[in-house]
Amino acid sequence: MPIRITVLLDTYNYGHFIEEAINSVLAQDFPSGQMEILVVDDGSADDTAGRVRKYGDRVQYFCKPNGGQASALNFGIDRARGEIVAFLDGDDFWLPGKLSRIAAEFETHPEAGMVYHDFLCKRDASVDAVSDSGLAGVSGFLPDNRKRLLGYDLFPTATLAFRRSVLQRLVPIPERLVVQADAHLTACVIFVAPIVYIDQALAVYRVHGDNVWNCAANTPRGCIIFEGDPAARARLQRRVVTTAAIREGVRGWLEKNNFDVTRPELQAFLMRWTFLSRVGEFALSPPGRFRFFRHQLEQSWYFGSQMTWRHLAVHYANAFGSLFVGYRNFHRLDEWRLAVKQSLRSALGRS
Repeated sequence: MPIRITVLLDTYNYGHFIEEAINSVLAQDFPSGQMEILVVDDGSADDTAGRVRKYGDRVQYFCKPNGGQASALNFGIDRARGEIVAFLDGDDFWLPGKLSRIAAEFETHPEAGMVYHDFLCKRDASVDAVSDSGLAGVSGFLPDNRKRLLGYDLFPTATLAFRRSVLQRLVPIPERLVVQADAHLTACVIFVAPIVYIDQALAVYRVHGDNVWNCAANTPRGCIIFEGDPAARARLQRRVVTTAAIREGVRGWLEKNNFDVTRPELQAFLMRWTFLSRVGEFALSPPGRFRFFRHQLEQSWYFGSQMTWRHLAVHYANAFGSLFVGYRNFHRLDEWRLAVKQSLRSALGRS
């Protein structure tokens, strides 16, 4: 019987999570004879090997020298036999019904290159608490629609499944991406084939202290949040380097495949990673007022088409306001605006 789905599970030092991940795959209501599970261990130094080998021949276990997530995914994709390749990180897990649902979507949409879905977030400090992702997915062939292209959110590894014939056009993933390798795939696939989004949470993304990508500094005030925390600072520095690497990798793939990266919509698409890098750069080393002002204007220029006129007006007002308050006090502009708005409402209410 042909293998319909390859489950590619990459992991690194997640022995304390790996069994929950594997069990969530084995519990799927999908014929075991039509599925293979590949666990690619990127050189873990913990007890991952012993925990995985307990599953015997239900799981194919590969341990390779540490090289990062891109290296692990390239290794696994090269060995996948399924028509569909579904990804899972070793610290996350799937919810019931995931595999049967994505298989049905690929069958219904033979043109689709990727199927992805919503997810829940779980903070490890809380045993059961989960929260919505807060992201919105889109379907279709995105390059045909600038608004959808620029509004496209990249979802985490555990939510992604690719048609293998399409996936082979996206690899190898640049091995500079020791984390966020999946971002390269999800950014490039939309230029190869339509995608399908399932508006249902079918996986749980775990947020914990060992996340390689997780970082507290995710806002303009991030510098205040991580001061005195060397680990958070190191994660933020990794974020800056990684977002720049994603941008260069996607740009290189587009150029290699004869896309004109000077087209305005592709320039804007690539600029998202420039802006993400700047968030980290600014948190690590606060910018001067003019540089921060120019950054705000560039965001309005590239992504103004995604904003309502009210949002755009506020964005421009904040940009000019940043010349007066600077980076560290930028958040006060919104605080003052809300205070004025509340005062006006109160005044009108009294009248």
